Order: sequence, then structure tokens, then C-alpha cells
Amino acid sequence: MANLSKKPNRLVHEKSPYLLQHAHNPVDWFPWGTEAFEKAKKEDKIIFLSIGYSTCHWCHVMERESFEDDSTAEVLNRDFVCIKLDREERPDIDKIYMDALHAMGTQGGWPLNMFLTPEKEPILGGTYFPPENRYGKRSFKEVLRLVSEAWKNQREELITAASDLTQYLRDNETRPNEGKLPATEIIDKNFERYLQVYDKDFFGFKTNSVNKFPPSMAMSFLTEFYLLKKDPRALEMAFNTAYAMKFGGIYDQVGGGICRYATDHEWLVPHFEKMLYDNSLYVESLSLLYRATGNPFFLEVIREIVNYIRRDMSLERGGIASAEDADSEGEEGKFYLWKHSEFKGVVPEEEIQGFWNVTEEGNFEHQNILNVYWKGKNPYVDGIDFKPEFLGQLETAKEKLLAVRETRIRPLRDDKVLTSWNCLWIRALLSAYEVSGISDYLSDAKNVYQFITKQLVGEDGSILRRYREGEAKYFGTLSDYSEFIWVSMKLFQLDEDLDVYSKGKRSLEYLFSHFDSKAGPFYESFHGNEDLIVRTIEGYDGVEPSGNSTILHLFYFLHSLGYQKIDLEKKANSIFSYFLPELTQNSLSYPSMLSAFQKFQYPSKEVLVVYKNQNPEEIQKIKNELSSLKDPNLVWLVLEETKAKVLAPELELLMGRDAGSGMKFYVCRNFTCELPKENWEEALVLIQK
Repeated sequence: MANLSKKPNRLVHEKSPYLLQHAHNPVDWFPWGTEAFEKAKKEDKIIFLSIGYSTCHWCHVMERESFEDDSTAEVLNRDFVCIKLDREERPDIDKIYMDALHAMGTQGGWPLNMFLTPEKEPILGGTYFPPENRYGKRSFKEVLRLVSEAWKNQREELITAASDLTQYLRDNETRPNEGKLPATEIIDKNFERYLQVYDKDFFGFKTNSVNKFPPSMAMSFLTEFYLLKKDPRALEMAFNTAYAMKFGGIYDQVGGGICRYATDHEWLVPHFEKMLYDNSLYVESLSLLYRATGNPFFLEVIREIVNYIRRDMSLERGGIASAEDADSEGEEGKFYLWKHSEFKGVVPEEEIQGFWNVTEEGNFEHQNILNVYWKGKNPYVDGIDFKPEFLGQLETAKEKLLAVRETRIRPLRDDKVLTSWNCLWIRALLSAYEVSGISDYLSDAKNVYQFITKQLVGEDGSILRRYREGEAKYFGTLSDYSEFIWVSMKLFQLDEDLDVYSKGKRSLEYLFSHFDSKAGPFYESFHGNEDLIVRTIEGYDGVEPSGNSTILHLFYFLHSLGYQKIDLEKKANSIFSYFLPELTQNSLSYPSMLSAFQKFQYPSKEVLVVYKNQNPEEIQKIKNELSSLKDPNLVWLVLEETKAKVLAPELELLMGRDAGSGMKFYVCRNFTCELPKENWEEALVLIQK
């Protein structure tokens, strides 16, 4: 963390909380930009690029050990030009150098530390470097010495190797697209792969030898697989995993919200940082599970997470903060842990202590991570049944514990507003609104959307990535565009707002103009972004859906409405065919893209309701019923007649459609429509047929 007693460096003028953490390091840090590159060329020095983010535990460790150390800073300042980068502000740059690290045969992670030529080409890289030799790694100072000596004595070899690696990265992003679509069998094969890695004891998936990450996109894929194929094993995996996440130590039992990951397979000990994207995707998967099951448990978890985001992550001037750190007072998890005596003093009831497994011995460094033990149970089969009076006691206990915890020193909150992450939260709220009908969720979504459009979206459809303290900055990435366009179209569907539709359409047109590739998918970065050595293409659904995956979901929606300007089905197929090798061989890493592929393989069902002079409550009732239907391939639109006529020239489903004497219902399958109905009950029978 920043030592304010020391002289500030250039980072003091930045807005990123991560860069500001390093603003008082003795290292002569530059932000990523022309000044640093020109200095490196002028002085003929290697660039030391250090990439991290504000809630990164090992980033904090390396700062304390090395970047705050005067002797280490002296070496860095003498022999290198040093750049600090916030990966959340510039995921496009982070992706390039993480790919380079993987190409070097090194496992990735953060901090990501790379040595570059003055032309920004990668020479050598690593993640955390210790201050002395340990963990089987050379000390950071030793690495600096070796790199510096190699630059003096083997410069041409380093430059050639860096150039070759850069060309390899470029070639990897421009592979040909043979136009062959994945076989539909990959959907069933992906399901079988989930069965193979499913943890029947503690739920979730053993895709990592040590940790368990929240598999929310996998849960959404499995729930939709169940709704389409009616295989209860898919629903069981998603249902039980959602349950385990809620009652494990990975979930904040007092304040709500899911942590980044569990450091064990039992979901007990989390890495305590909380990310907006994790909570957004979890809420979206919970909404889908409620749609499939009608179990109120999922709505209750959604309520808790929404309350957490409102209370702790919503910013006074608008937008949602990005993350909360794991550390407080220099200790990971301190804010969330409970000593037995402290807990007992707040909640003396033994039944509740037992429910959350609070003991004198504790389960983590003689303290307690609150959790509920479920080994040997199968919630999907056995059901979830808590007595109402006990749930009331539990809520009272949470309120008391939360009040005590609020007196503690909080972890740092990264309060920058990122477009794609805020749009993921809007997505989550809209999903929750659709299945619950709770209007506050829609209001929250609209408030965040209005902030994003005001601060980060241009009149021409262009999008910026980050807002903080009055400053909007950095070209938007593919995810910023895809998530914004997607939530624009969903808001239009739910609220009939033509202005929102127009905003989304402008950004869609901008996307095609500035991100499209000849290979099929979209590039991660804006074509005018000249500070990148490579324009990457990505489909991997990592901690959030890839931009290409979200685009595919958007294309399915717009294609089902008959969007006229572009052949979206053809474009979607070109993306699927480009990622054929990944979807065939490594499908578990592409759950959101496979969910989209799954939709395109089943017959679509389109429903249009056109009305005039109707009671708003009646219209809302119809929207609510349409939203609650279980068919993942249903795309519906309810529009007042004058609005339908405005959009008819660009949405084929609306062409020639009118409200008749008051309301008409058009039910279609693969764009072949039944005769219109004028009675909702009759139309509903057709829809559910």
C-alpha cells in the first residue's frame, strides 16, 4: 500500500486505485503511454511492465517486499523504464502479455511482470518474484541483474527472440476460418464432461487441483440444457452447486455476496476478495434456476446479493464499484472472521452457532469462517426446508453481526466504474426482475444504465471503459460493447424504450465498423488503438463471458426479431466455426459460448404482442407471464402499436403487424406464424404447445 511519507511518483496523477496504491513507491513508475516508450528508446533501456489490480493479494505482497524497498527501486530506476498497469482498466494489454507468458511455457497469474524491448515486444516474464530465492524461484533482484546483463551482452539475440514471439502471437490471432460448424453432438459431450468433473460430495466441479471457482456460467449452461433436454442430472448439478456456494465459506453469510474463489474443494476457505462480475453471474444463474424450479431459495439468495451491492458497492454519484479487497489491516480475511467469544457475545443462541459451525477451536487460524455443513446431503433430491421461525432468528442474528462488523476497518473498495462489469450487473438485475417481478430490480438496472450511458457512451455509439472521479477514459473493449448492447436490447424488451433500443443499435453499428475481423469473430480491441502490438481474438469464458460469447447471445435475440441490417445468423456461424477447435476439445472453458450455440441448434419460438389503448397493468401482467416461461429459445416482444410501426422497417417480425381492435398476439416458430389471436389465454396455449 502507498507510503504517503515518501515522495510521490507520476502515478499520483492517475485515477486507478491500483496505480494510486503505488504512487508513493520509490520506483519511478510511469503509466502506460508514450512518455515511457520514448524514454526507453532514448535511453536504450528495457521496459519493466508490472500488471495487477487493486484487490490482488500477491500484488500487495510484491509491493511490500520489492516495490517499497529502496535498494530494489534503485536497481529498477537505474536499469529499466518501469510501467505500472491496472489490468482491469486495460484488459486488452493484459491479454497480450499474458498470452506471451503462456507462450513462454509459464503459468499465468497476477502480478504479471514482463520485460519488454523499447518497441513493447516481450522478452521475458513471470508472475510473483520473491525478494530472495525461495519457492523454487530466483529472487527479484537476481532476475533484474540477469535481464540487465543479457540486454548489455546479448541484445541482438533478445530482440530477435522478442520479435519472433510477437510474430507468433500475431499469427495465432489471424488463423484461417475453414467455415466448418461444430457438430451438435458437442452439446451432449460437454454435458458428459461436466458429469465427469462433478464433485458429488461437495458439489461444484473439480477442474482445478486445489481451488474451486464459482462456475456460474456452467450452471446457466446446465440449467438451460435441462430445460431443453429434460435431463434431471443437469439440473441436479446446477442446483446443488448453487446451494453449496451459498452455504460455503466462499459466501458472506452475514452481509451477502460471493468471494472470488475457494482455496479448497469444500468451499470452506475463500480468497476473500469480492468481485462485481462474480456476484453478477451468480445472480444470473440463480435467476435461471428459479425459472426452472420455482424454488424460493434462489430468490432469497438473489435478495441478499442485491442488498449487498446496494449497501456496499453502489456509488453515491452513480454506478457500481468494481471490487472489495481481501485484506484489511494487512491481514487477509480479517474483516470476515469471528472468534468464538466475540460471536457468542453477539449471538448467544447455540442453535445458530451450530448452524454456522462456530466453535472455540475455529476452522481458520483459530477463528471462524461462517459456513453450513452439508456433506452427505443432496439438496436437489432432499429439498431445502428451514422452519420459518428459525429463518427469522437467522435474519435477526445477521443484522446484529452486521452491525458489529461495520465497526471494523473495512477492506479497500476499488471504486472505479467499468462498463462491462456494470452491464453484467444490469444483466443480473434484469434476469432477477424477469423471474421475480420485483420492480425495484428493474429500477436499479435502469439507474445504472443511465449512469453508464451518460458518462461512458458517446452519441455515435462509441464506448469508453472506465469512469472514476469525473474522468472517463480508455477505448472500450469488445466486452464493453457486447455487454452494453445486450443490456440495451433487454431493457428495450422489458420497458419498450425506443431510445434505449437506438443507443444499443448505434453501438452495434460502431462495433461492426471498428471491431470486426475477416476471420469471423470480433477483435478484443478497437481498430484505432495503436498502442497495442497485437489485436487479439478471444472466445474463452474466464471470470466473465468473452465478448464474442455475449455477442452470440445478442445475435440470437436480434435474429429472432428479424433484424434486417445484417445477416446475424451467418455472422454467428462464422464465430462458431472459428472456435470449432476450442468448442470441440476444451468445451468446459466456453460455457457461455456453448449456451449460445445450444440455442441456435433448437427451433426458435417468436412471440409478438401489439397493443393500443390498453390498461398498463394488463400489459405488465402479460410481460410478466412471458418472462416466467421456461423455454430458453423463446424470444418475445410486447409493443405499443405506434412503436411497432417505427421499428417495423428494421425488425421483420414487426412488419405488417397491428393491434387490431386493441391487442393481437402473433405466435411464430422459425419465422412461420400462426394466425394472430386476440385472446391472451388462447395465445398462451399456442406458446406453450
